[in-house]
Amino acid sequence: MIMNTVKALQSSAIVLAIVFVASSASHSRIGFDKYHNHKEMTQYLIEITEEFPNISSLYSIGNSVLKRELWAVKLTTATELLGVPNIKIVGNIHGNEPVGREIILHLIQYLLDNNSKNEAIKNLLQTTVIHLLPSMNPDGFEMSRPLPCPNDGMHFSGSRNNANTYDLNRNFPDKFNPHTNPLQPETKAMIEWLKSVPFVMSLSLHGGALVANFPYDGSPDSIPGKLQKLNETLKIVDVFELYEIFRNGSNFNYDSKDWESLTPDDDVFRFLAKQYADLHPTMHNGLSCEEDYLKFKDGITNGAAWYQIIGSMQDYNYVWHGCMEITLEMSCCKYPPATLLEPHWKDHLKPLLTWMRQAQRGIKGIVTNRITGNPIPNAMVSLTDRENYVNTTVNGEYWKILLSGVYKLRVKAIGYHEKIVRVKVPEIPKDQDPQPQLVNIQLEPTKKRTIGDSSSTASTYYYNAASIIIVIIIRMTYFMVL
Repeated sequence: MIMNTVKALQSSAIVLAIVFVASSASHSRIGFDKYHNHKEMTQYLIEITEEFPNISSLYSIGNSVLKRELWAVKLTTATELLGVPNIKIVGNIHGNEPVGREIILHLIQYLLDNNSKNEAIKNLLQTTVIHLLPSMNPDGFEMSRPLPCPNDGMHFSGSRNNANTYDLNRNFPDKFNPHTNPLQPETKAMIEWLKSVPFVMSLSLHGGALVANFPYDGSPDSIPGKLQKLNETLKIVDVFELYEIFRNGSNFNYDSKDWESLTPDDDVFRFLAKQYADLHPTMHNGLSCEEDYLKFKDGITNGAAWYQIIGSMQDYNYVWHGCMEITLEMSCCKYPPATLLEPHWKDHLKPLLTWMRQAQRGIKGIVTNRITGNPIPNAMVSLTDRENYVNTTVNGEYWKILLSGVYKLRVKAIGYHEKIVRVKVPEIPKDQDPQPQLVNIQLEPTKKRTIGDSSSTASTYYYNAASIIIVIIIRMTYFMVL
C-alpha cells in the first residue's frame, strides 16, 4: 500500500516536472496575437536569454524619462571577439510606431531557436555580434494605442515623443545645424552605447511609410535650418505660420533630386537600402502609402530628399561614429492592429537576415606599431577620395564596408608616419555571402617617442639623459679648476 503510494507520488512528481519544463519553455516564447507592454517584454527577454545563456545576454543601456530600462539583447557564438564586427537594430524610437519593436522581439526568438538548426544562422552568429534593442522609447509606447488605420502613412495616434514630449529622432547632435534642445535620457543612453561599442552597421525601425531611408537627413542648406534661423529673428510660436512666411519670402521649389544631401559613402548606403527594398515583397515597388503622394524610386530615398530634419539618429551614427545606419519605414500604418504583425514579420525576415550578413562586406584589420607590434587605438582609417573616417578600437581594430573595387586606404595616428595602401575588394557572386578582405596595417613611429613604446625604451631615454648631465658636470668642474 505504502509502496504503491510512493510510486504514485514519484510518477506524479515526474509528470509535474515535465509539465513545469514545458510550461517554462512556452513562457519564453511569444506569438503575434498582441503587442507586448514593457512588463511583458522585460519578462520575455529575461526568460529567453536565461534559456540560451551561452549565446545570449540581456543588458540595459540606460533608462527612459520614467525610469523604464532600455533593454538590449546581445547574440553571438563567437569565442574570439577580436576582429568580429558589432551591429545593432533599434526599434520604437517613436512611441506610436511599434511594429519594429515586435519584429525585434520575434527576431531574437528566431535567431536563438534556429542557431542549431539552420547553417546560415549558425554562421551569422559565429561571425557577428548582434545587439537588438526592441524599444528606445518605452514611455511613448505605453502612452500609445493601436487605432484603425486609414490608407495614410502619416496618420498620427498616441505619443510619438518621449515622456518629456521630445521627438528623440530630432534630439541628437547635428552636423549641419546645431540645436539647443536638451539631450534626453534615451538620447544620452544611445550616445554612450555608441561610445562603448564599435558598431559597424545599424538599423532604426520606424512606421508610417514603406521605404529604406539613408543619410544624410540634414543639409547645410536645409529648410529646418533656415526655419530655425528665421525663428531666432521673428520669435513665432506657430510652426505653420513660420513655414508660410518662409515659403512666401523665398524662391521655394521642390525637386527631390535637388534636395539630396549625400554622404561620402553614398554608394554603400544606396546598396544597403536597395538590397533591403529588393528583398521585401512590396517595398521595392516604390509605391506611396498615400495616393498622389511622393513615390520612392526602387523603394529607397535619401533622407534630406524626402524631408530634411535636424538631430536625426542615423546622421549622428554615421558622422560621429562611422556607423552605417539606415532608417527603415516598415509599414504604412504606424500602429496597425496586432492581426497585421505576422504578415509584416514574414515580409521583413529575409531582408533583415540578409542585411545582417553585410557586416562582412568590404575590409577589416588591425593597426599596429611596426616596432613593438602593439595595437594603435584611435588611429584614423579612411579612403583617400572620401572625407570621412573611422577610428580604430582599443585593440587597433577597424572595419570598413565597401563595394567591389580598388581603393587607396589612408591610415594615420599621432606619433606615427601616415601610410597609404592599395586595396582591392573583389566582386562577390550573388549566391555567396560576403567575406571581408583582411588588411592589417603597420605604422612606423616618428622620432618622437609614443606612449605605446616599451618601458625599456623609456629606461634608455633616462640613461642617456643622465649620461649627458654627468658629462656637463665634469666639463664645468674642469673649467672651474682652470
